[in-house]
Amino acid sequence: MVSIAAIAQNNQPGPPPPPAPPPVSNFTYKTINPQLKYAFIINKTSTPNPQEGDQVSLSMQSFCNNRIVYSTAIAFKGKPGVYGVTKPSFKGDLIEAISLMTPGDSITCVVDAVALFKGSKAKMPDFIKPGDKVQYFIKLVSIKSKEQVQKEQQAAFMKQMQEQQAKQKAAEAKQLAKDDKTLKAYFTKNHLTPTKTASGLYYTITAEGTGEKPMTGDSVSMNYTGTLLDGTKFDSNTDTAFKHTQPYQFPLGRSAVIKGWDEGVALLKTGSKAVFYIPSTMAYGAQARPGSGANPKGIPANSILLFDVELLSSKHPAPPPPKPAPVNDTLKMLKPVEAIKNIEPESTNNAIPLPKETSNTKP
Repeated sequence: MVSIAAIAQNNQPGPPPPPAPPPVSNFTYKTINPQLKYAFIINKTSTPNPQEGDQVSLSMQSFCNNRIVYSTAIAFKGKPGVYGVTKPSFKGDLIEAISLMTPGDSITCVVDAVALFKGSKAKMPDFIKPGDKVQYFIKLVSIKSKEQVQKEQQAAFMKQMQEQQAKQKAAEAKQLAKDDKTLKAYFTKNHLTPTKTASGLYYTITAEGTGEKPMTGDSVSMNYTGTLLDGTKFDSNTDTAFKHTQPYQFPLGRSAVIKGWDEGVALLKTGSKAVFYIPSTMAYGAQARPGSGANPKGIPANSILLFDVELLSSKHPAPPPPKPAPVNDTLKMLKPVEAIKNIEPESTNNAIPLPKETSNTKP
């Protein structure tokens, strides 16, 4: 969508230009400012007028010195031009005149050429000189409100997102099928019979643990070594070459790790050791990962990953603190007589003791 302020520009090659306009003197103009005058050709005196944020559809031609300057018939291949309505950006901006129109109206405008091209990114053509006037003929075809424009833009955005997601899902399905074929060939070559999950992950438990399986949200602690299908080791927390030998901890099922790990670790009991064969779509997909000193190769795009893992421990998250008991601040209302009856007399035991009178006379 183009701003109306940007329409002062030269045409690209296209259909023949419209016929020359009627002389400027044929109209009785009203002055908006020294740079812009207008006259109605058709005035339906209806509603609405364009407002800031609206979208207008216009048929428009402009001329100067009997030569065409701009035409929606050329720029939009015979269709009206669609423009966003903004605040006037300079004195002489056509929106000041267009905002007076309603759908079906036609006007002619005379704009100072220097002001027009000064407010545009387009260069003033050589056939236009300072002091010349550019004459516009504009028909307002339709108006879309700001709210309607926003609704349509949101719908278009959602449609685009859905199309991108569908396209990505189709590409992932295609890549997953390719990875699965590669993995099966690898298993056949190496005489392996791992278990396959519904998502496409393969795994082999090499040592069964005795603890419980972790649940979503549990903090798990792992040892691991990752390799590519060709045997290249790309990371490990048990190999000092990678300079991090602390157990790796993360919350399970919270997308803190690749999908293959979130699914695979949930299959293990605490203390288990296993091998994960992770398709690229459940790892880093088409995103390549940079290398390091211990692995200059990094992880190429669409790489199948193998992980030797050990689930060291899992810990349930601490339960949230209990909510405080509600405070009952409802006062017990007493009738006046009951209130008096329920008032206990002050105990003399609570009275402030008075000093005994002193006397020179002893009892």
